[in-house]
Amino acid sequence: MGQNRVVAIEAPDKYVAFTWQVNNYCNYSCSYCNPGNYSGEHSNDGNLDIYLANLQELVEKYQGNGYRNFKFFFSGGEPTAWRNFVPICEWIRETLPEATIAVNTNLSRPLKWWKNHIHLFDDIVASFHVEFGDKKKYLEKNVWLCDKVNYLATKLLMHEDRFWEMVEFGQELKAAMPNYFLEWTPLYDELSNNAGPWQYQDEDKKKFLEEHSVETQFTIDKPYKETRCVSYIKREDDSVVPCNSNDLIVSGENFFKGWDCDVGDCIFINPIGDISMASCGITYKVGHILHDIDNVGPRTMTCDKYHCYCGTDIIIPKRRTELADEEIPIVSH
Repeated sequence: MGQNRVVAIEAPDKYVAFTWQVNNYCNYSCSYCNPGNYSGEHSNDGNLDIYLANLQELVEKYQGNGYRNFKFFFSGGEPTAWRNFVPICEWIRETLPEATIAVNTNLSRPLKWWKNHIHLFDDIVASFHVEFGDKKKYLEKNVWLCDKVNYLATKLLMHEDRFWEMVEFGQELKAAMPNYFLEWTPLYDELSNNAGPWQYQDEDKKKFLEEHSVETQFTIDKPYKETRCVSYIKREDDSVVPCNSNDLIVSGENFFKGWDCDVGDCIFINPIGDISMASCGITYKVGHILHDIDNVGPRTMTCDKYHCYCGTDIIIPKRRTELADEEIPIVSH
């Protein structure tokens, strides 16, 4: 990026993020998505009591290492379709009332479902996929949710062939929502852990994404829950701002090869229950949520990945080192 590079992602208060891809079933099958995310072969349909016992053990292990803050981020597939999803969220809410519970959803569940379960969630990342999503229903649910949770991200996946249709829909959402945190999100080429940034061919599309990352407006009250599960970007001039992974993706600063990354601060559980530290696969398998959690715990590793593609991995605390690859190009979206 030239001047004033990012030198660290910092977390003033130690926290551990559980990122749980609970299934690979989705009622959508978008053209830009890896079939491994929607084919439905795996769904973590194990014994609920074992899940809860092992989650309790992991929480206690991190607490013993000085971690007092916890965030649980559920994804899929479509996580709301998983049979254990609601019971586990209920357990977290009861056991760790100060924990943050977040879900990454396509928001296709009926509005009634969200009204019945909204008390479980602090953060909702609501992605819209134009090939399958119902614009009218998606807008209706965003309008209802926008003052019901601490953080609602209205995340528009910028389809190459329907790019300007997505821009028009984004403007419609902004006009209808009294509160919004709207992300114009560039695609990856397959939405997998080996994905590369999508190469938009139209210069006007590239320019739009360079000028539009996140747009916000808050005009009516919404719940506020203080969370210490927050990361910050530190630059060479010692400036510090809250870390938004989409901003770093859009600006082409999500390249951390050679950095020291606290991968143990992010427990990633895949659709068959295998556990790794961070979702990028840098540690490979270190355990299984149903029967092998002994090797799960805090650790730091030097990143060997070309780029960091996952929003939850980007915000893991990490520090630039002398090993950082200065030759990695900044990719224009």
